Amino acid sequence: MNTPIKIYSIHILASLVFMGMLLGLLYFVRDFIQDVLLNSQQYFLTEHSIEQTNVNIIFIAIISIIVLISFIFYLLVTFNSRFNLMVWNETKTLSIAKDQFKKLYENTPVAFMLLDKNGNIHSPNKATLRFFGAFAEDLEDKNFFSYITDGSKEKAEDLLKYYKLKIPINRKESQMITKNGSLKEVMISVFDMRGPGSVTIEGIAVILDITEQKLVEKAKTEFLSLASHQLKTPLATTKWYTEMLMSDETMPLNEKYKGYLEVLYTANQEMIELVDVLLNISRIEMGSMTTDKIPTNIQNLFESIFEEFKLQINTKRINIVKNYDNLFTEIRSDPRLLRVVIQNIISNSVKYTPNEGTITITFEDISGEKKIIISDTGVGIPKDQQEHIFQKMFRADNVKKLANSQGTGLGLYLVKSIIVAMGGNIQFSSEENKGSIFTIKL
Repeated sequence: MNTPIKIYSIHILASLVFMGMLLGLLYFVRDFIQDVLLNSQQYFLTEHSIEQTNVNIIFIAIISIIVLISFIFYLLVTFNSRFNLMVWNETKTLSIAKDQFKKLYENTPVAFMLLDKNGNIHSPNKATLRFFGAFAEDLEDKNFFSYITDGSKEKAEDLLKYYKLKIPINRKESQMITKNGSLKEVMISVFDMRGPGSVTIEGIAVILDITEQKLVEKAKTEFLSLASHQLKTPLATTKWYTEMLMSDETMPLNEKYKGYLEVLYTANQEMIELVDVLLNISRIEMGSMTTDKIPTNIQNLFESIFEEFKLQINTKRINIVKNYDNLFTEIRSDPRLLRVVIQNIISNSVKYTPNEGTITITFEDISGEKKIIISDTGVGIPKDQQEHIFQKMFRADNVKKLANSQGTGLGLYLVKSIIVAMGGNIQFSSEENKGSIFTIKL
């Protein structure tokens, strides 16, 4: 909004500019005016005398000057009323906007509430009241972070510290307790509201209720786990009978039927591996996967896995380079889970490394930091897709285009989940058409 002094200055300046333009015009036409005054009968068809004509011209000029002065006087005299009118219009517009924002705040389906410097709640909207099952007076001046519970007070205390230190809280998953004592899964965000004129209100909290979403995810995971368990038995039975048929020397088969059994055995084995992946993912997402760390020989793990992929490695004439350096012969880890991790990475390396490529295994133990480095000369991962590599169901575009390329996009998601559950970490670097390097930190 413009200040009175500013508006006053603008009006005076406009009047002076207009007067200056008139004076400038008068200056440029002074010779013409002088000629008109001296020889007016040449310019006006009139029966009046020269003196009378000059009087008329001077009279018109005086009237014009009076009109100009009157206009300037009008601007000065009516300045205050015009300014008040403008202020009234602006105030009305601002009031309407404020009312609209207040209605939006009150009636939005998302839970909003204002927080003071200590995190106490003020002006909770209707969605907040519905979420907590409470009245406004039940929440007013209550500490927002006291409603956060994840089985301990540590998380609530940490979030309160973040708030007081002005550290952003953005889409933080947690649990909150309502008035009747029920727990709800939520996603919390707290935004800074400090600014000019801010005295008591310092933040605004947003709660997204994701309880139903979490229940649906849990139901899907439980169904996946149940279905996978049910599939394991017939698949194991099929594998067992197929092996019996292939190894039964009392009933020799011709090459044609042997080929059929080999295809059946391979397809069944792929199904078993897929079911195992799905079971492991469901255990992780349900929080039922436990780790049992015992002395483990990681060299032997790699050797047994290479034996599993021996046929594929020999068929593609892949060179395996082993830089074990006699490390990790007895390291505390969960061999069952670590085997799943290594198996998935080696499987990808063998699958996506071209004929006569190289897979290199390197063990490092530097200042107590233990690393397993698996590198290959495969197709690599496009740079613009690398951020998605550990996401569920992701497969790079260049891999999808490969002939006979099959995959679920679950392998590396499972690898990352297991490594994190075991307290480790995994990183990678990759360049398309040159290969990838995966580094596992135990």
